[in-house]
Amino acid sequence: MKTFLKVKTVGSGMTRLLNDFCILHDLESPVSREYAIDEQITFGKWLKKLKYLDRQYRKESIGLEIGALINPTHIGISAYLANSCTKLSDFLELSAKYTKLWYNYMPKKISFNEKQFIVSWDKPAYLEAGLYTRETAISEEIQVSIFYHRLKQLVGNYSQIIDSIELATPRPSQTDIYEKMFNCPVKFDTEQTRIFLPREILDIPIAHSDPFLFQILCKEVDRILAEMPKEDSFAEIVNNTIIRALQDNHAHIEYVARSLNISARVLQKNLKEKDLSFQEMLNEIRFNLAIKFLQDENLSIADISFLLAYRDQTSFNRAFKNWTGMAPSQWRKSKVPISKNNLCLT
Repeated sequence: MKTFLKVKTVGSGMTRLLNDFCILHDLESPVSREYAIDEQITFGKWLKKLKYLDRQYRKESIGLEIGALINPTHIGISAYLANSCTKLSDFLELSAKYTKLWYNYMPKKISFNEKQFIVSWDKPAYLEAGLYTRETAISEEIQVSIFYHRLKQLVGNYSQIIDSIELATPRPSQTDIYEKMFNCPVKFDTEQTRIFLPREILDIPIAHSDPFLFQILCKEVDRILAEMPKEDSFAEIVNNTIIRALQDNHAHIEYVARSLNISARVLQKNLKEKDLSFQEMLNEIRFNLAIKFLQDENLSIADISFLLAYRDQTSFNRAFKNWTGMAPSQWRKSKVPISKNNLCLT
């Protein structure tokens, strides 16, 4: 999970988007310096900036409002590539590939049913572990809001751009705000974020298409994309599999490897090649979940030990003390902030 937050990024244009939002609402910006036009910000830092804004603005739908301010300068070259597409289907197909230039999050997937074109992406493992729930909800809203407003910018006031939306985020108290913005039904607490578009809009021409410019920009965007770190979802898959294994009350590498249809030896080898350790990944997930569970007073220490697939409460107490220097019950009473830099999760 640490790997995801350090490897995944957003483009510097997203910080300018946050600055524009802060200027509009007279807020203190979480952006402390000017980023270079081609600079990338780690996703962990991005979530911290969203948290900083959320503490000031205090509106559930803050992500929708941030995304609504989007313009091509925030996105960069891939926005100008989109503007030069001939029709909307070209943009939708390219967006799955090129979004990572400015919002390198979970990989976008494209699928079809009989009447709809569907864009979707999965939850990251850190969210499955209960981390950064609020910040990620804002991030999801920003992405979907940007997607919607970019569609409107490309095709104009088409009556029904989106059929429905499913958001893999907690249900807000005022769902009507979301349905009013997107002009369609919106579901929450889903397994994936999915955007359903009517297939008949795929052939809508883009107003300022430029086939010659499109070819030039495609080559440049492909060059930039080739220089980015290669997509590596293996660690994310293993993290998610460990979380599901704990939910089934299993914490052994053999169980996780079997779930991945490989041997424990192959799993260890693959992780070692990526400078990862199964035990460290397991410990990090257990630690994050332990902190989450300890904040729920309805759960006893024995309950938490079981939820984390420890043999007994003593084993959990020992592990937690090794990580933090204090017993779980002691931390629950004091709720002393824990610096992850000082943790020993090996």
